[in-house]
This record gives sequence, structure tokens and C-alpha cells, in this order.
Amino acid sequence: MPFWAVESSTFMRKILAIDDSKTIRLAIKITFAAEQAEVVAVSKGSEAVARAKHMGAQVVLVDHSLAAGEPSGPEVVKTLKADPSTANTPVILMVPAKAQYDEAAASSCGADDTITKPFESQALLDKVAALIGGGARQAAPAAAAKAAAAKAAAAKAPAAKA
Repeated sequence: MPFWAVESSTFMRKILAIDDSKTIRLAIKITFAAEQAEVVAVSKGSEAVARAKHMGAQVVLVDHSLAAGEPSGPEVVKTLKADPSTANTPVILMVPAKAQYDEAAASSCGADDTITKPFESQALLDKVAALIGGGARQAAPAAAAKAAAAKAAAAKAPAAKA
């Protein structure tokens, strides 16, 4: 049974993916193909709120750097979070590995989480599962505990040097 099936094997999770890269949109669809999830993938951030409302998205994945002439990823997140009908929808901001990006900036725009592109499929599955509830694969709790321990150690390290 898929890792996020709640009460029925016919229950489908709805994911909206916004990325100007056709390759990334396809990778996201492939990642969730066996997970009983409906993935709607679009290339334009300007379609985000309307699509999220129309499909009843349960999580939105937004590329940080969308095509020229489109709102940026953080702008899309702010728009989604400002609309009462999508304000509570979890949003994951997908950030490029080659760019310097501040986690605080993701939080300030309202993103619930971030993931670095290119991403491991399992990491994306785990992040989505953590945000929309349901059981996660067995590796997820261990990974979450490891990440929390690393974050706690990192937080203590600067304090110890001060």
C-alpha cells in the first residue's frame, strides 16, 4: 500500500507542481506515479492559485526560479499563502543547488519546506508525506530524526564558539 494511503486504496493525493523545466515536471510525475497521487504539472507561476483551487491541491511544489516574465517562486508562495482558499495548503519551494539560498528567505515567503534540485525521489516523497500527513515510509522517521539531530548540533556549534 502506498505510504500515504489513509483509509482507502482508491484515495488519491493531489499535488500541484510548478516548474518551467519540462524535465523536472516529468521527474515529479514519475516520482509519484506509484504512490496513488494525482500530479498536475504546470510551467507558469501565474497559474498557481487558480490551479491549486480548481484541483484542490493538498501540496504545492514550486520552483524557486521560474521563467522570465513569470512571478518568482517566492512570489508564487506569497500569493498562495495570501489567498484564503490556499493559505493552509503546504508549499515546498524547490531551490537550485548551484545558487546560494537562505532557508530563512523560504520561511519569510511562507514556504512550509524546501528541497534542493536536483532532488532524490525518496527525499521528495518523504517531505510531501511529512507535510500532508499519513504514514511515511520506514526510512522517513529515521531520516527526520537524523536531520533534527544535525540541526540541533549545528545550532549548538555557533553558541559554543561564541
